[in-house]
Amino acid sequence: MSKRAALYLRQSKSDDEGIERQTERTTALATARGWTVAGTFIDDDVTASKPRGPKTAWGRMLAASDDLDVVIGVDLDRVVRSTRDLNTLIDHSLSLVTLDGEIDLTTADGEFRASMLAAIARFEVRRKGERQTRANAQRAAKGGVPKGARLRGYTTDGALVQAEADTVQALFDGFSTGLTLRTLSRQHGLTPSTVRTILTNPRYAGRRVYKGEVVGVGAWEPIVSGELFDSVARRLADPARKTNRTGSTARRHLGTSLFRCGECDDHPTVRTAGSGGRYWCQACGLVRSMTAVDDFVLRLAEARLTLPDALAALTPDVDVDPLRDEHATLTERKATLAGLVADGTMSRADVKDAVERLNERLTEIERLVGGADRPTALLTEEEQREGLASLNLDRQRALIDTLMTVDLLRAPRGRRAFDPASLAVAWRS
Repeated sequence: MSKRAALYLRQSKSDDEGIERQTERTTALATARGWTVAGTFIDDDVTASKPRGPKTAWGRMLAASDDLDVVIGVDLDRVVRSTRDLNTLIDHSLSLVTLDGEIDLTTADGEFRASMLAAIARFEVRRKGERQTRANAQRAAKGGVPKGARLRGYTTDGALVQAEADTVQALFDGFSTGLTLRTLSRQHGLTPSTVRTILTNPRYAGRRVYKGEVVGVGAWEPIVSGELFDSVARRLADPARKTNRTGSTARRHLGTSLFRCGECDDHPTVRTAGSGGRYWCQACGLVRSMTAVDDFVLRLAEARLTLPDALAALTPDVDVDPLRDEHATLTERKATLAGLVADGTMSRADVKDAVERLNERLTEIERLVGGADRPTALLTEEEQREGLASLNLDRQRALIDTLMTVDLLRAPRGRRAFDPASLAVAWRS
């Protein structure tokens, strides 16, 4: 009885022998053996070094194995690249024939020969992968432009795309002045998640990243300064930002999750009650009229900014410039160590203690300069002339958060007019 043969033809991008030539040669072998070609299975631009799923030609061939007796391929490593693939053929009761000789997988000798050849093929695949990994690590440590999808603001070779770079710069500047991710997304036609992705990408500060770690300085022009990037990154990572419990991503009122309840010991922030005309403390039930409170707080902030010592009062007591310089130096030193690990010069164990010490000092510096990372909310001359009412809500909230803390107290009974004593304001210094 004539054997039923499957022609398995595969080529990847690096193959010299195309599908047409493989078809001619494997068909000629089947004809010479007197076998019937029951099916031709072609995996074009598919590597055998990775799992081939059921939707590939390999998977379809295995699914049809009940109607097949033998698989014909040009050579062994074009059909199998691992003992796993070899065992799969054995489990499906398929023999394997290549142009350089038949391997009878039903015998112990044939299975042994095939296993040895598959192991050698697997070794070559692993060795090639290790060489490529080392090459990628060395390229990253030298600051080469990463391969892959084009980054917004740059061409694939690292040159600036000016219009996109201007958008990236505007996102960093806007966030640093207190604009939210939602507001920035509306302004620039992006999603909030895209804005966050941009603001957390170290490549925009000219830093080369490999496998999630900064490993050196990139060979391209940064769009934002390292200081601005670090400040934005610290604000995004600050747990205090995560105050939203309602599921809404947009703030609609000045004091929501910003003003605090002065009647509760732990000072929870207030929320909006009813249709939005009142502030409400969920813990103790405090309720205050929103319009009167907002108007008073904005006028108070506006008056504070007219005082000559306003800027000095907002300047951190600690001299942050040397600390920021030290932070940049330590970050670069940490990146150098990561680069040495990436290119194989040192192991992770070799640098473990040094990295832990660097992380401890970096954390301490970030704590010291944390107060300086509040939004740059001081008004420009034009904004001072037009008043706080001209600012959008994000800027107003950033300004209030920079200048003061506001605690709401219960209003005196029987008094209809707004009583300033029903607010407790503490100026930041």
